[in-house]
Amino acid sequence: MGAKSIAGLGSIILLDIDYFKHYNDTHGHQGGDEVLRMMAEVIKKEVRHSDTVARYGGEEFVVISVETDKDTVVQLAERIRKGVEKSPFPLKETQPGGNLTVSLGVASFRDDANTVQGLIKEADDALYGAKESGRNRVWFKKSLQNK
Repeated sequence: MGAKSIAGLGSIILLDIDYFKHYNDTHGHQGGDEVLRMMAEVIKKEVRHSDTVARYGGEEFVVISVETDKDTVVQLAERIRKGVEKSPFPLKETQPGGNLTVSLGVASFRDDANTVQGLIKEADDALYGAKESGRNRVWFKKSLQNK
């Protein structure tokens, strides 16, 4: 992706289902697959029509927000987090903490990186920060610096 085409990219959110292995181990892979399908629907419901949602791997999803600044994408990520937290996932009460939640890492073009690879790395680093700081939260580069 060239500099001109990445400029419209804006921001990305990487999100990971907290303790998903526990859910799979407790309720089987069919139960986990149902949660993944439901998770995709919850995320799609919370994002804007201009955003793209995709499964990134395992229990991770990515949201690509075109022409979106850091403040706006952080608000979007928080909306997703709250939407997941309130959703009626089956057997969510069996999860650690009694609920099915997600951790989210946010990165924005120009604020955090100047390449697609850099943007993904920054969002991934932020996702790890969210996990390490307690899960069920939105994290971004400024959060990492204040850790």
